[in-house]
Amino acid sequence: MTTTTRANPYSPAATALPPIVVTGRLDRLRAAFDEHEVDALVVTTLPNVRYLTGFTGSAAVLVVTRDLSVLTTDGRYRTQSAEQLERAGAPEVEISIGTGAQQREAARAALEGAKAARIGLEAGNITWSGQRAWADALSGDTLVPTANAVEALRERKDAAELARMERAAAIADAALFEVLPLMSQGVTEEHFALELDTAMRRGGAEGTAFETIVAAGENSAKPHHHPGDRRIMPGDPVVVDFGATFLGYR
Repeated sequence: MTTTTRANPYSPAATALPPIVVTGRLDRLRAAFDEHEVDALVVTTLPNVRYLTGFTGSAAVLVVTRDLSVLTTDGRYRTQSAEQLERAGAPEVEISIGTGAQQREAARAALEGAKAARIGLEAGNITWSGQRAWADALSGDTLVPTANAVEALRERKDAAELARMERAAAIADAALFEVLPLMSQGVTEEHFALELDTAMRRGGAEGTAFETIVAAGENSAKPHHHPGDRRIMPGDPVVVDFGATFLGYR
C-alpha cells in the first residue's frame, strides 16, 4: 500500500532573516528621559533588556544614563553577553559580570558617575523588595516609578522584527496543518495540544507563545480551558487557541 504525504502549504520559506540590530534604540530611550522626568533608567524587564541590547539571558539588569549604559549579569553569561551584544550592534554597552551584590555595586557606580538625580525603576516589573534593595544600594538618590518607557519604543516594529513575527505565524500555521488530521481520530484535547506544541517546536519555534488551549464539546464554552482527557468526537465544536515564539517574537 502506498502512503501519500500531503505537502504542507504553510511551511515557512527557507529564507534568511534580516538581522536584529539594536543600534539607535538606546538613544531613542534617552530622548524620552525628559518625558518620564528621569536622568537614568534601571531596566529590569528582560524583554526590554533584550530589545535594547540583544542579550537573551535569564538574568540581567541594564542601567542607562544620558551618557553611558551598563549591562550587569552573572558568570553564566560571560561569553554569551559579549557575543550577543557585539552581534546586535551594541558594542557601546559596558558589561559587568558578578554576584547580585556586585551587579548592584556596578549599577551604583555607573549612576553615581553620571550624577543621575532622578533614577527610574520599571514600576510594572520591580517588586517591593527589589525596590528596597535598589533604595539601599542607591542611598540618597531619588528613585521614581516609570511606566511604558521602553514599551513605547517597542510598539513600532522594524523590518527585522516583522519578519520574525511572520515566521512565528507561519510556523504555527504549518504545525496546525500537520496535526489537524488527528482531530478525526478520537484523540483527547491534551493529546492534540501536545502534538500541536511538538509540531511547532519541530518547525523551528523556541516555544509556545502561551499555553495552548484545546477545548472540545462543552469545554469550548470556556475561554481559558486547560486541555484534559475529553476526547474530540465527530460533531464537536473545538476551540484551538495557540501560537509560536520565534527568536523572541510571537
